[in-house]
Amino acid sequence: MGAFENYISSLQRFGIQPGLERIEALLQRMDEPHLKYPHVLVGGTNGKGSTCEFLARLLASDGKRIGLYTSPHLYRWNERIRVVSSQGSAISGQNFPDAISDEDLDALFFEAKAHLDVVAEELGQPTEFETITALAFWHFSRVKVDAAVLEVGLGGRWDATNTTSPTVSVITHVALDHCDRLGKTVEAIARDKVEIARRGRVLVTAETKPEVLEIFSAHCVTIGAKFWPIFAPDASNDGAALQNGLAYVQNAPQPADSFQKINWQTALTARFALAQEQNEPLNTPVVEIDFQVPGRVEVISEKPRVVLDVCNNPDGAEFLSRAFAEKFPDAAGRTILVLGILADKDYEAMTRLLAPLARIVIATQSQSPRAARAYAIAALARPFCSQVEVIISVKDAMQRALHLAKDGDTILVAGSFTNISEAMAEIGTI
Repeated sequence: MGAFENYISSLQRFGIQPGLERIEALLQRMDEPHLKYPHVLVGGTNGKGSTCEFLARLLASDGKRIGLYTSPHLYRWNERIRVVSSQGSAISGQNFPDAISDEDLDALFFEAKAHLDVVAEELGQPTEFETITALAFWHFSRVKVDAAVLEVGLGGRWDATNTTSPTVSVITHVALDHCDRLGKTVEAIARDKVEIARRGRVLVTAETKPEVLEIFSAHCVTIGAKFWPIFAPDASNDGAALQNGLAYVQNAPQPADSFQKINWQTALTARFALAQEQNEPLNTPVVEIDFQVPGRVEVISEKPRVVLDVCNNPDGAEFLSRAFAEKFPDAAGRTILVLGILADKDYEAMTRLLAPLARIVIATQSQSPRAARAYAIAALARPFCSQVEVIISVKDAMQRALHLAKDGDTILVAGSFTNISEAMAEIGTI
């Protein structure tokens, strides 16, 4: 474990601390790196990671060097800070060749340590998310990326990424998650997330719920933002420009699997909006790109077939249940589900959605202190599946699943990022 990872691990006890004053002070000491390149800020309940991946690959296909900041990570902190080029990036296992190296991350941290110490003394210790976010912005500035794609961590209003001045903002969609911090209704959550919109700039959204669109539209009118709801164009206040963007989307190649089409079309619209905001013509056609995103309905083994998905809330679980049935119809009645969820998620709803997919459910529990008890998950799964086992260790759960798998079976590993990471370590692909 390097110096940065040792330091960041020590910050976990600080948890989530609302407020932007610490990261604003930190960025000011770093000479405002987040204001030195155009960028797209992507928020939403689910689909953020896929949309960011697609958008970064699209922009890189134009020959640009694109900073890509995402969270959380699957395997290591390095994955959160990447510079994507036209050569593309590997998408399976832990192989992220475009991620910042251990050496560069440690060197960046050592230079930032004095700034971190001053801010900690004056305003309180920056959290782990504030620290990694500031380092990402600083890295992108130092390596002189042409543009960046930034994923919001939590909500919008008080997220560390909201210190930026995005050229384009994106909200994928809104569903119930983090209700203890963002509100207990989609309307309350929408009001928090829409704070990433900026005056005079485009806000792209794939949202379709009327009550959420009304909140987004009203906010954009209030601050003078251009509202681009790509699946409800009549609600736009910038209709002609949006129609041009939608024509661009329709002329682009589409993924074969329908479950990623919304995220792909959102990324295409954001690419068009960014070009418009920068007065850059889009003369190059959209190239074929790899639509696989790490940890999203990802096949990492064929014999037996092992599929990973980081569906970490009910909305994500519902997405997975549809996508899994569409992509693997032969897995019906032949699926072994290894399920581990965090306790601060609605794991009851998630289990109800995912357990019916399986012939066998193995309830497990990652080493995260936030992990839900495997016995609780198992109890929730039993009404939906006749064979449910409890194996606390994710390593042992994977060994059991591999032992139970017969020819033609599919092992589906789902739930939290920590569950997926520990499962992958056992499979041996890390």
